[in-house]
Amino acid sequence: MIAGLRGSVLQREDDAVLLDVHGIAFRVFATPMTVAHLAAQVGEVQVTTRMIVREDDVSLYGFLSAEEDRLFGLLISVSGVGPRVALALLSQFSASGLALAVVRGDERQLTQASGVGRKLAARIVLELRDRLKGTSDAPGTISGAVAEDEALLALLALGLPERQAVELLTGAEGSVEARVRQALARVGRARV
Repeated sequence: MIAGLRGSVLQREDDAVLLDVHGIAFRVFATPMTVAHLAAQVGEVQVTTRMIVREDDVSLYGFLSAEEDRLFGLLISVSGVGPRVALALLSQFSASGLALAVVRGDERQLTQASGVGRKLAARIVLELRDRLKGTSDAPGTISGAVAEDEALLALLALGLPERQAVELLTGAEGSVEARVRQALARVGRARV
C-alpha cells in the first residue's frame, strides 16, 4: 500500500495533481483545497495517501493531514460512501467541521455535499456518530475557542460551508448577532 508520496507537482487538475516521484508520475485525487495547496508549493511536496483498489481501478487519494486521512477512511467504511463521495464531504467541510456535523446528527448539513442524499446522510450519522464522539476530532476541534463560537454555529445552521463561514467571520466584531449580520452582509456583497 502507498501511504505517502514526496515529489514535485507536474500538473494540477480540478480534482487531482500529478506528482513526479523520481521519474514516475502518480495521479493523486484530492479536495480542491488540497490540490490548490499542493500546486502552490515550490519544490518537493509531501502528501499522505490512501490507495483504493477496486476490481477495475487502482486510485490514490491525497490528504494534507492525518486527521483528514483518518476521517476519509471512516467515511468509506460506511455502506454507500465511496471515495468520490468521501472527497465531496471533505471538500464541503473541514475534517473537524464534518466530525462536528456527524456527532451533532446534522443530516441536513451533510446533504450539502455532492452525492449525499437524506438516506446516506442518516447512514453516515448512524454508523460514525459513536466512533467520532469520544475522539479529539469531534466537537471542540474547530480550533479551540471557535468551536464554542455561536456566530459560527449560527452560520453553519444557515447552511454555509464551514470554511466560508470562518472566512466571513474574520474581522467581524461585536455581539453574536452583530457578527452574524456582518458576515451575511459580506455574502450579499459577494453575490452582487
